[in-house]
Order: sequence, then structure tokens, then C-alpha cells
Amino acid sequence: MKRFIVVLFIIIAVLGIAKNQIPLPVFSTPVFDQKNGIIEVFYKKLDSSKISITVVFKDEDHPCFLVDILYDVYRYFKYGRVADIETFNLYLDSSGHIKTVEFPGVFSASHKFKDTKDLHGSAQFAANKLSFIDERPVIYVNTWNHMFGIEPSFDKTKEKLLFDYPVAQGSRLDAERKYSWLY
Repeated sequence: MKRFIVVLFIIIAVLGIAKNQIPLPVFSTPVFDQKNGIIEVFYKKLDSSKISITVVFKDEDHPCFLVDILYDVYRYFKYGRVADIETFNLYLDSSGHIKTVEFPGVFSASHKFKDTKDLHGSAQFAANKLSFIDERPVIYVNTWNHMFGIEPSFDKTKEKLLFDYPVAQGSRLDAERKYSWLY
């Protein structure tokens, strides 16, 4: 009888963990930006329906080589890092499925990868507008400074899907503390 109760508790615990699992995105990036790839993704459940997703990229390279050198120096002193950190939000329904994705200041709109002006848009999309792979939303990294979208702005024949990446539970502030000398 004791074994039965122990097994039952294990099954309940496993099912409970699986039910509360965060639906982390599959990221789609152009292969030519892999040198600036994702080094870590932080997630934080802000309440029962909102999850903050913070993505840390190795770097962001301005399309002009000379400007990029100055841009890295500027970012190092302004933000205390060369790594690029971007945050968006997922909203879940009561069963834990994605209801909406919100890109506050990190939406790429129709910008192409090498565009350099007015890149930081904002948008929100219902789940029926998203693509999913194994119940995980596909988020496209569309620009050199890592603005996100729900459709690719690059040639999909040059696509790299990222299913696995280092994950940490934490907020944008936790990412800043880890990757910036200013925090």
C-alpha cells in the first residue's frame, strides 16, 4: 500500500509539473546571424496569465562595419554590456495555452534584416496569428538588432530553428545583472 501511495504521489507530481510547464518559444533566426546567437533565455511568470521572456544574444552587429565598432563601444558604456537583451511577453489562458504574444518596443514589423531606421515597434497578436511547433510559438528574429516578429522578414531557406537553448528562471533585471557591469 505504501508503494502505491508513493507511486501515486510521483505521478501527480509529474503531471503537475508538466501541466505548469512554460511554453517557451522556438526561435527562428537567419543562419547568417548565428555568430550573434542566443546565449540564454530568462522567463518569469509575472502572474497567472503573463510570462516575461527575456532573450540574451551574444552581440548585435550594425550592418556597417565601421558604425558597428562605434556602436559596440557606445553600448558597452551606456548599457554596461555588448550582449543584446530583448524582452517580450506571453499571455496564457486558464489552461496554460498561449492566448497572446506582446512585443513592447521589440516588434520588427516589415523591416528587413539590414534596415537601420525606426526598428523598435510594438505590437500584440492573438494565438491564431502565430505559428506553433509542438505547442511552442515560433518567434522570428528579423533584424540585426534582434527585433521579433510572427512572420519571417528573411528568406526561409536561410532559416535556423532553435528548439534548445540555455534557460534560466528570472526577469529582465536578472539578465541585466548577469550580463551588464552596470548592475
